[in-house]
Amino acid sequence: MKYTVKLIFAVLVCLTMVSFGMAAENLDNRTRDIGLYGGVLLPGTISIEDADEDTEMGFTLKAYFDQFVSPMFSVGVYGQYTATSSDTDPSYDVDVYEFGLTFKPKFMISPTAAIKPGLEIGYRSTTVDISQPGIDTSADGLALNFSAELQFALDGGYLLGLTFGFLAQPTGGTDDFDVTWAPIWYAMAGIVF
Repeated sequence: MKYTVKLIFAVLVCLTMVSFGMAAENLDNRTRDIGLYGGVLLPGTISIEDADEDTEMGFTLKAYFDQFVSPMFSVGVYGQYTATSSDTDPSYDVDVYEFGLTFKPKFMISPTAAIKPGLEIGYRSTTVDISQPGIDTSADGLALNFSAELQFALDGGYLLGLTFGFLAQPTGGTDDFDVTWAPIWYAMAGIVF
């Protein structure tokens, strides 16, 4: 875990130094953002009824479309896929699909950089790869996520993006049991058009 944090920090420092040397093109007056991101999901805990199941480090992919309704506030939609596995013996693969709405203010931190904190509210479908007859392995839930997206202006109107945040599920489950998540943290990098 400590090596992962050091690696993420080193990548952030390098990307920040490179991005500040590139030209800003209308970072403060964009009309829309289309983002494509990929990264890591850190270990976390999923509660199934009264039992807690730990998860391993996984990966996550995200795409979003944000429309600015004012120069410094956007509303949009997102879709995210996450894959991880349980920290049990035997281990089970967990696939998570979600989509929903985003609400993001934007704050300029320099002429070539901005931060967009975001609230995401959506639908989440979780499937666990357990091949036992009669066991429902899919759960639906309310996705309630938070993110902090750093954007750095590049040539051509593109943005380099770094996002840190968490996935949470305050309510959800199947007909037989509740499935909820405390916040599970992630870190991603990507490009914004």
